[in-house]
Amino acid sequence: MKPIDILIVGAGPAGLAAAIRLRERLDRDGSDASVVVIDKAFGNGYHNLSGAAFEAKCLEELLPGWQTERSLLTDHVTPVERDEMYFLLRGAAVRIPPFVVPKRMHHKGDVTISLSNLVQFLTQQAEKRGVEIYHGYSARSLMVEQGVVKGVKLAEVGLDKSGEEKPNYMPGEEIRAKVTILADGTHGALSTQFREVFGAGRNPQVYSLGIKALVQFTDENPFGHNRVVHTLGYPSPSSVFGGGFMYSMGEKTVAVGMILGLDWKYGDLNPQLEFERFRAHPFIERQLHGGVIIATGAKTIPEGGYLSIGPLSAPGALVVGDGAGFVNMEKIKGIHYAVQSGICAAETIADAYATGDFGVQPLSSYRDRLVKRGIMAELEHARNYRQSFRWGLYVGTPLSLIQSRLPMRLKTHPDYLGTKRGARLRRKDLGRMDQTTFVSLTGSLHREDEPSHVTILDPSKCLECTERFANSCTHFCPGQVYRWNDDQIALSPSNCLHCMTCTVKCPYANIRWVPPEGGEGPRFKNM
Repeated sequence: MKPIDILIVGAGPAGLAAAIRLRERLDRDGSDASVVVIDKAFGNGYHNLSGAAFEAKCLEELLPGWQTERSLLTDHVTPVERDEMYFLLRGAAVRIPPFVVPKRMHHKGDVTISLSNLVQFLTQQAEKRGVEIYHGYSARSLMVEQGVVKGVKLAEVGLDKSGEEKPNYMPGEEIRAKVTILADGTHGALSTQFREVFGAGRNPQVYSLGIKALVQFTDENPFGHNRVVHTLGYPSPSSVFGGGFMYSMGEKTVAVGMILGLDWKYGDLNPQLEFERFRAHPFIERQLHGGVIIATGAKTIPEGGYLSIGPLSAPGALVVGDGAGFVNMEKIKGIHYAVQSGICAAETIADAYATGDFGVQPLSSYRDRLVKRGIMAELEHARNYRQSFRWGLYVGTPLSLIQSRLPMRLKTHPDYLGTKRGARLRRKDLGRMDQTTFVSLTGSLHREDEPSHVTILDPSKCLECTERFANSCTHFCPGQVYRWNDDQIALSPSNCLHCMTCTVKCPYANIRWVPPEGGEGPRFKNM
């Protein structure tokens, strides 16, 4: 492949926002520099999932007048008019008065959207401006030479299960660029490598797992319209961070989901089963009565916040969006930060392109732009929010209200250290949606005859895990990639949802995940 001027890895909201603003700036400056976006998904938005309550003001800055044109996005934007929070007990729901809910957690004035639709819309806008976008290109490693990022290397294509070359074999191609934007999402392979090479934040990054389903109604929608509901409490034990949500997604569709902090202590906690228990709660079931689940998905969420953000630039590269950790759990939001960070990265690179210098100094202005926009100040305000819940819901809730005033830095620990020896939930199956059905509704596809992109590094540790942690990977993986069979872990990598849970939750840090061949994985629609 010919050398590229500006390479963007990841066609999510951050990467596409950067591409749109870059193309506009370069055209205005009279430059014909190439802007190329590569993405491992088969199609637009297939690997993008969020709740998603969205602060849409950032889109007006990126694409002035976007709401005046009819599009895939504007046809499915739902303004939030009713914003509610409930505490769920086993058989009841208690409404939390709005004045008790912190102001930053209110959603009136936001809109609910499908992140997949947003990405498809941004893709169309980027292509209109001349951005080159290529799907099915799976970047596996960062190319760093003498401390400078020179581009990325793609995954090999055309190997059989044993690693032998097939007739269609292609070696992993190198894509070199003058400057690279890493927009590969939550715990992305390249942004993770970037932190390993150039440094991490003061706290280790921590994650939650988000599980979501779309419920469609043919008749009356009992949940109602223009409504957002968040819940605390049941079914999660008080020691598990997270909660549930229901969002209106138009007249006949509701998004329902759960967020579960991956630092949970229980070896046998199954997030998909917890999600079924949540949906079975009388209050939730009434809101969704008569609906049919038409799509499902799962994704990790980077929650460490301000104190987990490391270097954002290095010679030849910038990191944006979820890969940088731009999520504010005090607001339960991150999409608008993704768009804004993409804009900041584009402005930084456009200025640097005029001089041809992509070293430390020119690219360091990226963080200055984030500060000027107020992004870093918002994240700093929430710097201790997620850590407040290390001691459980009943200590964490009041502590979270004063966390911004605490003079000290509350620490985080890697999520896999949260699993405690012998801790069990012992949940019973409710006989509702099973995991096989859940996976099928994600649309996930992988070529069966290829090397597994998931590897158990030391199988002997799985035997130890049986007694100590209940073979936790057979429970925590929402895609049922890991199964216990004849005293060993059997892998089903074709089920993989690319949620990245296994990379952060295995109690022994004993699982290696690499991007598979391009075009594989989930095919989320309207998620």
